[in-house]
Amino acid sequence: MKNIFLIISTIFGFSTFIIGIYSIIKGHFRPQRMTRFLLLLNSILFVGTLFAQGDRNAIYLALIYFLGSLVIFILSLKTGIGGTTKLDVTILFMAIISLIVWYTTKNPVLGLVMSIVTDIISVYPTIIKAWILPETEEWRCYLTEVLASSFNILSLSVFTFGKIVYPLYIWIINAVIVLIIVLRQKQLKHK
Repeated sequence: MKNIFLIISTIFGFSTFIIGIYSIIKGHFRPQRMTRFLLLLNSILFVGTLFAQGDRNAIYLALIYFLGSLVIFILSLKTGIGGTTKLDVTILFMAIISLIVWYTTKNPVLGLVMSIVTDIISVYPTIIKAWILPETEEWRCYLTEVLASSFNILSLSVFTFGKIVYPLYIWIINAVIVLIIVLRQKQLKHK
């Protein structure tokens, strides 16, 4: 059953980026460039730290995250927004600091935690954009990430901090973004 959950997680992970790419092409989703750049860099770190830990469950989610991040970043160069504000530059600087901390420790679990900190910093512009311009975000992308991480958690045989922290983080951050987008869209419709 655990393998079936892992397969379902992988399918939802792929569907996340298929929905995102389709929405970008249709002009409904305008990704925040700096966020997408930082998420691409961070996805490389997630893959590296999970691989170094020997994690054979969350690595699938991280690999999908990397491939999708790469494609969406490339598309954001043409159709995205932002990337040059003081906030964007500050976030880039903060992300670099957290990456240096991770690199100098050589500890895969600490590296994973620092990658999550970097990811939180990287997602901040998207959270702001989702609040201000919710119509430029695709809530279905984030919802499928919630589903992918849910099934990834269900596929775990052992629940250690190092094994559960990544899929749990992905679940939480994406659920928050879904809520922001959906609630703000409803709120703005009623104005």
